[in-house]
Amino acid sequence: MSLALTLSYAPEKMRPVLPGVIVAAALALAAGWIAGGLGEPLSRNPVLVAMLFGLLIGSSFACPDALRPGLDFTKRYLLRLAVVLVGFRITTRLFLDLGFMPLAVAAIELILVLMLLYAVARKLFRLDAEIALLVAVGSAVCGAAAILSMAALMRARDQSAGVAIALITLSGTVALLAYPVMFLGGWLQHLDDRLYGVFVGASIFELAQVYGASFAISDDALNTATLVKLSKVLMLVPLLLAASLVFRGRNKAQGATPIPFPWFIVAFIAVVMLNSEITLNPQLRRVILDVDQFLFLMVMIALGITTRVGRLGEAGGAWRLIGVGFVGVALSAALAYAALIPFSATFRAASPSSSQGAMLGSHGGRLFASIGCAKCHVPALEGSNGEVELYSDLLLHDMGPALDDKIVQGDAIGAEWRTAPLVGIRLRHRYLHDGRATTLRDAVFDHGGTAQIVRDRFFDLDETDRQALLDFVAKL
Repeated sequence: MSLALTLSYAPEKMRPVLPGVIVAAALALAAGWIAGGLGEPLSRNPVLVAMLFGLLIGSSFACPDALRPGLDFTKRYLLRLAVVLVGFRITTRLFLDLGFMPLAVAAIELILVLMLLYAVARKLFRLDAEIALLVAVGSAVCGAAAILSMAALMRARDQSAGVAIALITLSGTVALLAYPVMFLGGWLQHLDDRLYGVFVGASIFELAQVYGASFAISDDALNTATLVKLSKVLMLVPLLLAASLVFRGRNKAQGATPIPFPWFIVAFIAVVMLNSEITLNPQLRRVILDVDQFLFLMVMIALGITTRVGRLGEAGGAWRLIGVGFVGVALSAALAYAALIPFSATFRAASPSSSQGAMLGSHGGRLFASIGCAKCHVPALEGSNGEVELYSDLLLHDMGPALDDKIVQGDAIGAEWRTAPLVGIRLRHRYLHDGRATTLRDAVFDHGGTAQIVRDRFFDLDETDRQALLDFVAKL
């Protein structure tokens, strides 16, 4: 559903929707406030807190009928609007940089999860064929949207669709909780922020859950995860076309079934094209991104409140459904990760710079790369006469409140700074734009915003490793 369709709701149809939307907005504000008071790492991921908050409320109180239209509207239409607004984070350059590898991983994961999870649900857990197919489709493609589309195509029972959606929402929430912890804990070896985004976009079910799991890490992870997930949503179209051929004979007597098309993807692509061609006022862009995050908070609240945990027992054995949900999460993660390993090695080998190879040669250089410093302080950029060693990507980044001078300069608002090249830093005695830092350690400490996760990884190192990394930088 596109932005235009969202705004086309007639006023009389909006009246029953308002109570649920207002409640979702009020609880989203409360979730954001709660997240801010919880400290690290939850304060960095209010979307996760909103999901847990919604599940707690939904498990403690029955959802009033008056709120259901608004909550359903939030889950369906405001989610699509939020996805469209994500386009303001992305440019066509990011799509081109994404390359073939992430799309291949997503396609491989989709096909294998669909086939294997359906077989496991039927043969091992002996679920009804209808529920087994809906759960497999939701796990393989894009959660509730895929389940509802397939349910309409195959004329599935409402109970089957409801059970499948409840299971996918709960099991996807487990992935939303676990993956950031696994990545930050070093359990997902070989993955940097960008490859983690590919992993999340390929393996987590719902768009909102993908947003929450990647938002907790970095903008790079978020942008990559969004692109990969949206590529999987687009894969729903050929999947439905293939399924329509299978079910055509069965549904022929009932008339042709329209195949839903994810029109919000078209709106998303249009926003990306617009964002690639024009430069928005930085303050306007910040407002848009803040609104986008708030919409995702509302969606998480609505998902949590309307997810009936008790519904898992309606299909003849909660333990069997829970088992399928666990297998779905584990299978999606394992296949995405396994597909990433050979592709990631090829991807990294495709464009290595000589300076980056030298950088990785020392212990301090390897630490510089592994904790994420090289993500922004890129060792070398391609110039007209070959590589230029800079240790900078020359891009603007939000560096957080410590470096916010409240001055708007060109495209940059107060907290946004262009990555300073580290080449020649050995000749300096003071650091940062205003020379406030007298040591490299102090300069790292003032990093925030999108660099906060890397700063935290630096200070999580033991003293020997921290010093090795600082010694490496001091020689540049």
